[in-house]
Amino acid sequence: MEKKKYWPLTLAAFGGGCLLMAAVYFCLGWWPFGTGTVLTGDLRGLYVNYITDMWARVKQGGFFYSFGKLAGGSTLGLFAYYMNSPFNLLFLLLPTRMVPQAAGLIFLLRTGVTAAAFCWYLQRHFAKADPLFAVLGQCYAFCAFCIVYNQNIIWMDVVWLLPLVLAALDDLMRQGRHWGFTVLVFLCILLNFYIAWPVCLFSILYFLCLWPSRGQGRFGRRFAAFAASGVLAAGLSFFFLLPVLLEVQESKGGLFDFTFSLTPQFNLLQLPYRLFFGNFFWNDVTNGLPNIYCGVVLVPLVLLYFCGNAPRREKLGFAALLAALAGSFWVKGVDQIWHGMKQPVWFPYRYSFLFSAVVILLAARVLTAGPQRRRAWGLAAGLTLVWLAGYPLAAGAELFSKTKLVAAAGLCTLSLILAWLLIEKPALPVNKRRLLCGTAALLTAADLGANTVLALRKFEQFDLADFTTFYDNAAAAVATAKAETDGDCRIEKNFLHTLNDPFLLGYWGISHYSSTKASTAKELLEQLGYVGYSTYGWGSTGVADSLLLGIRWLYSDGSRPVAGHWQPVDCDSAYTLYKNDAAFPLAYLARQDALSVDVDALTDNTFTMQNAMLQSLTGCTDTALVSVEPAFSVTDKGTVQVDFTAPLTGPAYMAIPGTEEQLPIDVVVDGKLYAQYFEPESLGGVICLPSFAAGQHVTMVLGIADDEVFHTNTQIYQLDSAALAAARQQVQDVDADIREGGRIDVHCAVSGDNDLLALSFAYDDNWVVTVNGEEVQPSALFGGLLGVSLPQGDCTVTLRYTHPGVVPGAAASLAALAAALGWMAWERKKKIGKPQT
Repeated sequence: MEKKKYWPLTLAAFGGGCLLMAAVYFCLGWWPFGTGTVLTGDLRGLYVNYITDMWARVKQGGFFYSFGKLAGGSTLGLFAYYMNSPFNLLFLLLPTRMVPQAAGLIFLLRTGVTAAAFCWYLQRHFAKADPLFAVLGQCYAFCAFCIVYNQNIIWMDVVWLLPLVLAALDDLMRQGRHWGFTVLVFLCILLNFYIAWPVCLFSILYFLCLWPSRGQGRFGRRFAAFAASGVLAAGLSFFFLLPVLLEVQESKGGLFDFTFSLTPQFNLLQLPYRLFFGNFFWNDVTNGLPNIYCGVVLVPLVLLYFCGNAPRREKLGFAALLAALAGSFWVKGVDQIWHGMKQPVWFPYRYSFLFSAVVILLAARVLTAGPQRRRAWGLAAGLTLVWLAGYPLAAGAELFSKTKLVAAAGLCTLSLILAWLLIEKPALPVNKRRLLCGTAALLTAADLGANTVLALRKFEQFDLADFTTFYDNAAAAVATAKAETDGDCRIEKNFLHTLNDPFLLGYWGISHYSSTKASTAKELLEQLGYVGYSTYGWGSTGVADSLLLGIRWLYSDGSRPVAGHWQPVDCDSAYTLYKNDAAFPLAYLARQDALSVDVDALTDNTFTMQNAMLQSLTGCTDTALVSVEPAFSVTDKGTVQVDFTAPLTGPAYMAIPGTEEQLPIDVVVDGKLYAQYFEPESLGGVICLPSFAAGQHVTMVLGIADDEVFHTNTQIYQLDSAALAAARQQVQDVDADIREGGRIDVHCAVSGDNDLLALSFAYDDNWVVTVNGEEVQPSALFGGLLGVSLPQGDCTVTLRYTHPGVVPGAAASLAALAAALGWMAWERKKKIGKPQT
């Protein structure tokens, strides 16, 4: 901000962006103008949960590992993917109960900052403070990418940093000043390396496009400085970038493992009509066309630029730049390169904001280029008319809207008229020019505002009560559970709010979903019958909950049945809190026989597998899960009837493994509907049934079409609570100190057969374990949990989670820092030695 004359318009752009977004909130009935909220999709289900947990991570000293992530896992990837934004600090300044309000304020403020950044860039780029630049800043802040993808808040920091990167590139091309570019690329990589990648690729195209018209000095020297600055920025960020990339490698496979394809992804003739307002559809989030809209009012201006008196070389450069971006959207293989060699899952074309930025830049260029030839105006008007006339053909009968066509035609006409007056009448009095600029601002605001309202209405809406009601009741239940627990424990719920509520409420659960490294325990959890979309889902058996995961507490909203091994507890909450008295501790001593259990050979029947696990850990011969030996028949309605006599008194469970059909299962027990189960929350996993008394005859009807697979695969078992309690007596408690950040200290006295330290946390190769000061190799207990073999006698065991790549990443950053300091010293010496003129 070395030139003070740029401040007023920059602040005006910020205020304009905030004001326009507030108007959008008013139209949508969002807070503070109604009960609606900005929370939707990933913002509601992922981001706010991780971000609100951030302060707890800091206070506990465990920022990069959590035992609440799917039986324990690294949170470094979560930080890089979801938390790492300066705007997220607002979540920490407000109470957790005000998460929806904080999210709304962040969206509004970030929009203002994005508009201000682009306005400032235009002023620097053209070396003038044109009031219309504040208007064009809104076009960038309200482009389709910023609106449609706003729920992915971590991407947006690089979006508003892009204009600053381009301004720094201008400085490098004109004056050779490269440090600004280095610092800004470094910031982009730190804030979100994923979106920084396409920005770095785009900066190469931008350099090559603008060099003929804006570059000064020798091209080779300037481009070498540009390339060296980019490499240096990446090197400085390696202390963070390398560990994150290695974690992504583990969760998503090979970073560059892709097959290049020239397959077209859409009809290229439809792309120009993505510049229409109101042309975002829900399908565009999953597998649609690029979101390149940035204001219908800009289309005639861009056409005027290419028809006008700009230098031919410059127009060819920008035409090539737009064509390169359009071709990248169109060709699958090139598109994947922009996405880091990986096909994105939902939210495609995650670099489409770059196309919008170029369109806005060309509009600014024509507005500052001076009077145009009459022929240019005629050609621009004619091409605009052709563009409008083609909309019905490109949209198709189902999506065509006369209202949108008429509105777009009106916007384009008024845009051309205002542009003609502002460009061709430079001698107009100041008051009249201000009036024209104000009219242009209102016209653009109407264009952008209408598109924003239409786009945001396409997403699922949640009001304030959706968050506050859940948070108040769940927090009360969790607080009761923690207050009545001596030591560490796991807590879960049996209904779906979001997939990451353990982070929001600060407890250790096993429900988790994210785009980063999955826990190595996930496969084991699925084998145990936890197959719900929220991982815990309907739960599993009393053996799995108690022995293997130590889930002591469960809270429920009453929408689903609760298995009989859970007992209700008084709680000051609208939710019901349940306790599992049979829950094992999260760390205990058991038998090493458990390490020889071949889990893969037992996956056909999760109940027999759980029995084998229990027996191997405890040495007990009794089975805690007993088959009811059901008999199957077909009813007159073609559904499956199951008859059995309960062999004992206790809760029952059912599983139908090997079934892929997404069929509903209505469970009717003795003529009364018990529950309705649906894929993927039931079939293939364990679902709870009522508790039955010994000798009770049960007739159960499964409301699914008769199929042999249901006859041969359906398994129904009951829990022998006495056998489970007896097994609990065979394991030995230990003194365990478990702290966030991946730190576990255990003190125990080993004697007899219980010489295996069993921990209900996910196994990972990155655990460093010492026993009495000597490093040992941990074991993958049942393929997914932690196990440590111990010698006889007193033992002190330490477990520390380490992130691969930290040391080499730090070394690379130090080397890059040394190179930067050396380069800086060389430049300073060169400057001092240069003769003064």
